[in-house]
Amino acid sequence: MAAELSPLTHQVIGIVKNEVKEPGRRSNLQEIVSEITLYDKYADGMDNLDKYSHAIVIYEFHIDSHPGPKPMKQHSHNQESLPLVGIFALRGSNRPNRIGICMVKILKVDGGKMTVTGLDAIDGSPVIDIKPYIPRIDSVADAKIAPWEADFAKH
Repeated sequence: MAAELSPLTHQVIGIVKNEVKEPGRRSNLQEIVSEITLYDKYADGMDNLDKYSHAIVIYEFHIDSHPGPKPMKQHSHNQESLPLVGIFALRGSNRPNRIGICMVKILKVDGGKMTVTGLDAIDGSPVIDIKPYIPRIDSVADAKIAPWEADFAKH
């Protein structure tokens, strides 16, 4: 058995602002406009981010919609008709560490503010990091996904 690790620490660099007030799966992510505002001391870090079309945002699920012990298995998309799988084979928020990652489309960068679509975070979510999306690094041409994800995407 692996030894327990000490807790991680990280700096919150900014906050998400959008119309989404409660956790939950949303099918219209590309329609939701979010603004990420960095704290002043990190604002210069967005310089030239507007040269990219997309970015990867790492954030915290700051509202625990499933308090208590985290099960290591659950049904994909919380649908009992889909397989019961390990939590690390899912992208949901019910995880041991409430960290989210999402690729977003950049609409605008203005100083320490970035306006995006596609962010699956709720209003007030703490932002931990932002990275530019670089296809040669972040895209995998021959990637495969689980059969239940392929079937779910058709609906």
